[in-house]
Order: sequence, then structure tokens, then C-alpha cells
Amino acid sequence: MHNAMSNSGVKNRVANGFAANICNQGVTIVIQLAGIPILLHSWGVELYGQWLVLFAIPAHLSMTDLGFSQSAANDMTAKVARGEYHSAAVVFQSLIALVFTTMSCMLLLSTSVLFAPHIEKWMYSTGMGATEVRWTLWFLIAEVLAQLPDGINHAAFRAGGDYALHILLHSGIRLFQFCTVWTVALNGGGTVLAAAALFAVRIFATSAFALLALRRNTWLKYSVSHAKLSEIKRLLRPALANISIPLAQGLNIQGMVVAVGTVLGPAAVVTFSTLRTLTRLVVQLGHSISHATEPEIAGAYGTGDRSLLRSLFLHSLRGSLVLAILGSLILLLIGDSLLDLWTRGKIEMEPLLFGFLLLSAIANVIWYSSFVLLKASNQHLQASVVFALISIITLCVSFATMHWSKSASATGIALFTLDTAMLLYVFQKMKKILSNEIIHSPNCT
Repeated sequence: MHNAMSNSGVKNRVANGFAANICNQGVTIVIQLAGIPILLHSWGVELYGQWLVLFAIPAHLSMTDLGFSQSAANDMTAKVARGEYHSAAVVFQSLIALVFTTMSCMLLLSTSVLFAPHIEKWMYSTGMGATEVRWTLWFLIAEVLAQLPDGINHAAFRAGGDYALHILLHSGIRLFQFCTVWTVALNGGGTVLAAAALFAVRIFATSAFALLALRRNTWLKYSVSHAKLSEIKRLLRPALANISIPLAQGLNIQGMVVAVGTVLGPAAVVTFSTLRTLTRLVVQLGHSISHATEPEIAGAYGTGDRSLLRSLFLHSLRGSLVLAILGSLILLLIGDSLLDLWTRGKIEMEPLLFGFLLLSAIANVIWYSSFVLLKASNQHLQASVVFALISIITLCVSFATMHWSKSASATGIALFTLDTAMLLYVFQKMKKILSNEIIHSPNCT
């Protein structure tokens, strides 16, 4: 039995993955720090708040692949670790068939709904005409759907040991996308042109990444000739778990934005979204380690190496927790000054909301680091469903308490409660895994 951190191949891949995730978080920070003042300056608080609400609406369409991309990526990684390249290729082609079918159906459905007669009656909003809202939403929806095939690309990169490479490419394109949005806004362009720019860059990037993935993994072919319905059925259970995660995360992030905007208005959306963005830096920093180790945990699970599995998890948990605590302490010290500098004094700090969002971020990092152990082995359905249900309850409670308190601080308290509940639940599952009570065979999915 070998130790995870003494295995040079695993160590290098985890290190590269972590570095790529840090780079990705750096890109996120640049997007968030630069984007808010640029768009506030160019569009004003009212239009920018409406952009945030429209931007949040298509987010749930990222689940159109029904969670199969993530479960296929874990399954392919485990198969490649065992040398089963043909079986992994069959999973890959089955994923292609599913993703492109569901993506096409959702694009047709979305288009028919957005351009239906009399739809403008519920699409009109202050400062934006119905046509502007309609086309902004269409391009944002199309951009989200165009990202779905990149889930196929990610499965290929991960299975081939190129997790870090794809993260770096994805980060670079994401930064370029938002640079185009800022350029449009600074030159007097509106939300329609900004959304169209996001879509155009995404189409190019997804296609280019697919070509590169095939070139680096010659055992793969972008085809559906070997696609099998049986593979989709086999991955259904972990896929259902995976779809619960973005659903719950969407409720937590985009859903809260929509709720705050509905109850308290666009100005409150900007305040809540900005403070949430600051505290999400802690989450993203902590998750950068968890995401980097996930492919290696899947590989260790695939080969049945329990010692490697345990070592990878413990290193990941410790590292994630240290980064989350350090990040939170820094934000506590400089958060007020950073917010004032960042927004040029246009947004005031709400200490209660900010404090609970930071606590929520730390709890989130802890439970998600443990959750990755289940996720990498495609045995996370129950925990995912629990997360989704608690998230729905949290959104409803936040909606009601905001109506009563007329303050967005209620959302911070609710989110902290959610992440604490998940920490307690997932911690029990994690203990069972480490005592070998859940994972029984490297061949189970």
C-alpha cells in the first residue's frame, strides 16, 4: 500500500489541479472585482440589478444534461485507472448522445416560450422593454446550453489525466467572455449585445476544447456509433445525485438573487449579490483543493486503493479548512474597506449579513470536502437529495422572513443554517466511508 502524497504522479496531478483551480479563482476574483464597478458605472444600479436577475434565470438550464456529465467523468476516470479504455469510450459516446439530444430540445423549448405571442405581458420590467428582455434572456439561455457539451470535454480531459489543463482553458475563456461584456457596456452597449457576446465566445470555445480533447486522447472518438442506452441507465442513480447539486446551488445563489429582487427590489439585489460575491471567495478557495483531488479520489476508488483514498481525503479536508479560515479572517479585517474601494462607496456594508455569509462559507467548505468522497465514487444520491430539499426550504424561509423583516440579512442566517445542517449530515457519511462501511467494491457505480 502506498501513501497518496508519496506517489509522484498523483502528487503532481493534485498540485497541478490545485494550481489550476487557484488560477480559476483568480479569474473569478478579477471578474467579480472588475465587473461590478464597470457595470455599475456603465449601466447604473437599476439596469445592473435587472441584468443580475436576468443572468440568474437561465442558470438552472445547466442541469439539462441531467447530471450525467459529472457521473460519466467519474466513471470514465475509474475505468481508465483500471485500463478499460474501450468501456470508457462507450460511456463517452453515450454521454454525447444524451447531452446533444437534451440540449437541442431545451433550446427549442426555450425559444418557443420566449417568442410566444403575448409573452411580453410578464416580461416587461422598469427601464427595459419587452424586446430587450426577450433577446437578453435568449442569448443567456443559449450561452448556458452551449456550455453543456463542455461537460463532455471535461469528462475526456479528466479521464486522460488532464483535469488541470481543462480548468486553465475554461478559466481563460471565462475571463475573455466577461471582458467582452465589459467592453460592450463601456462603449454604450446594452444587455442584449452583452449577452450575445457571451454566447459567441462560448460557441467558439466549446468547439475548440472538443478538438483538443480528442487530440490528447486518441482512444476517444466524437461519435455516437457505440452509444448505449444501458450505459445511461447504469449511470442514472449517480446522475440524479449530480443534478441535485446544481439545483440546490442554483437555489442558493441565483434563487436567492431572484428572491431578494422580488421582495426588496434591484438595489437590494446589488447589495446582497456583492456581499455574497465577497464571501463566496472563501468557498471557491476551499473548493479549489477538493476539486483538484476529486479525479484522483475517483481513480483510487476505481483501483480499490483504500489507503490512497483515505490519504487524499484527509489532506484535502485539512487544506480546504485552513484556506477557508484564513480567507474568512482576511475578509473580516479588510472587508469593509475592500467593499468601499471596490464599489467606490456606492454599496454600504451590512455587518450582520456579511458575518453570517462568512460563517456559511466556512461550513460549506467543510461539508463539501467530505461530500467529495461520496461524489467521486458516484455514491452521493441520498446526500444530494437532502441538500436539495434543505435548499428549497431555505429559499422559502428566506422569502418569508424578508417579507417580514424587510432586510436581506435574513438570507445570511438561513444560508448559515443550511450549511451547518449539511455539515452535520455529511460528517456522518464521511465517517462511514473512512471506516470502510460504504465503499465495498471498485466496480460498483
